[in-house]
Amino acid sequence: MATELFPNLSSSSSLIWLVPAIGFHVVNIFLGVFMAFQKKTPAIIRIHSFLYYGVLICLVNFLIMNQIHGENTVWDYLVFAYFITLVPISKRWDILIHAFITLLGLTFLPVLIILQM
Repeated sequence: MATELFPNLSSSSSLIWLVPAIGFHVVNIFLGVFMAFQKKTPAIIRIHSFLYYGVLICLVNFLIMNQIHGENTVWDYLVFAYFITLVPISKRWDILIHAFITLLGLTFLPVLIILQM
């Protein structure tokens, strides 16, 4: 399966947008963990929000390209709704709950790739 995964990712114009979304999200999670244990500076908080917006932009591009070349499924919209609603709302809650919600979102992104195969 691993040998079939990379050609399918590179040949699909919509799935290629999920790879930077996963990368931005991983970096954002590590930055959030750094902020949890160190001082929160305005510059780090700004970078944290820019990385989150990068994930959202990648997901929007994925949905647009997927709609052009195929059809979006309910799961695609649910993952996007998860990132646009639950992740920002969880910022008001405890830090560990916010971290758990974002880690759960990190597992949803590769699920989108698997469901497209």
